[in-house]
Amino acid sequence: TVTYPDGTTATVVAGTDGSWTVPNPGLNDGDVVTATATDAAGNESVPATEVVDALAPAAPEIDPINGTDPITGTAEPGSTVTVTYPDGTTATVVAGTDGSWTVPNPGLN
Repeated sequence: TVTYPDGTTATVVAGTDGSWTVPNPGLNDGDVVTATATDAAGNESVPATEVVDALAPAAPEIDPINGTDPITGTAEPGSTVTVTYPDGTTATVVAGTDGSWTVPNPGLN
């Protein structure tokens, strides 16, 4: 059972793999959503809580680049950073818990 910030709920039965999905009623950044699980015997779990992150991250920062060393920078921790090289190819990496990220340098001029 998922409880939305306005107090309404949505209930769904988890699939055989444990996954479940409920509709998003139009949540806003900072809204708090809780979910509980209830087994066949009626035992209810403690609530899990998640805060909605509905804002795009700030642009990543790129450290100075030379022709050989890896390309590094910082971004919102856990965000996906995609670097596009001059030839149109890309490298994708997830920023670490401290926001740092690194991709290979293909030998830029």
